[in-house]
Amino acid sequence: QTPNQIEECQQRSKMVAARLFLTLPLFATLSHSFVVTSPLKPKALAKKHLDNLAPLHETKKNSGVEPAVRSKLLAESIAPWRTIRLFLYASLGSGALLGGFITLSGVAAALSGARSDVDLNTEYTNLAIDFGAAIGLAVLGKLDFDKGQELNENVVKKMERKKENKKMFAAMAQREQQLSSLQIKIVVSDDGKTQTSPIVAVQDGAEQNVVLVAGSRQSCRDALVSASFEAIDFSSRNVLIVPYVTGDEEQFAETGGFGGEKPKFASKSYVADPVGVGWEEYIEAEMEDAVKQNGEKARVEGIVIVMSYDGKIIRRGLGEIPWESVVNQLKNKVRALKDKTDDPSIF
Repeated sequence: QTPNQIEECQQRSKMVAARLFLTLPLFATLSHSFVVTSPLKPKALAKKHLDNLAPLHETKKNSGVEPAVRSKLLAESIAPWRTIRLFLYASLGSGALLGGFITLSGVAAALSGARSDVDLNTEYTNLAIDFGAAIGLAVLGKLDFDKGQELNENVVKKMERKKENKKMFAAMAQREQQLSSLQIKIVVSDDGKTQTSPIVAVQDGAEQNVVLVAGSRQSCRDALVSASFEAIDFSSRNVLIVPYVTGDEEQFAETGGFGGEKPKFASKSYVADPVGVGWEEYIEAEMEDAVKQNGEKARVEGIVIVMSYDGKIIRRGLGEIPWESVVNQLKNKVRALKDKTDDPSIF
């Protein structure tokens, strides 16, 4: 071999050695990951991580796990291969970039006349391949990294939303007792005689289910009118409808309504009037939770709260009320309660 050929072989050997030097850590990492990582599939692995993360919130004070660490662990459980991919992009891209610089030095030497044994066409092709691969891997790495950042942000938002929902649901559960303690005025005889009683007394004594409709006067009116048009005997189904008008508008009272009299659609035997203190505070708390979940449209469309006679709220909703669906849901709930007590009297 000529001295030029020997020198060229040495240059190529250095290039190959440099690339192997950069890729050896990659193979070491991959071999280590195959040994220590779980054989579960990504979805199963994510579920496993979620199960492991579940008690972290409860033992936070003892374990010292910070929310940022928990969110990072959860994000990694969702995309477990992203770290390996980023390492691949970095190692292979740096190897291609180093190879490109070595080739570029040979081209520069040839162009300056220091070397005459270099095939410029071949070297130009090698330059395009090396730098093209480096740029392509850099772009892929950037895209994957941005996806990881987006995933981390979504995980943090979801965790915060979950905490807020947990607090909100706990507050909703506490308000069940508050609603049961509020007073309503109900019709107790055919001649229109009324009686004021706490909801809990009506539930325990007469097994009455309560559908609370809260919103503007128009939304409450629409709900009562639609109920009067339904072919449903609410009284025989033990369903009381309680309309509560929010804001500064008047309630559907005995006087002060339309034309100074209570409207006919609000005078049905199954319609009860909210009376006493505590209603405004309760409705405002429920409305705030509805706004958090659905936006300001909740105040316009109104909210619906369905409570079975055992004091449990089984449904919350907005806007137009599907009365048949609500009554059937209450019927199924009552049937389940009766079955537990072996009571055959099902309405």
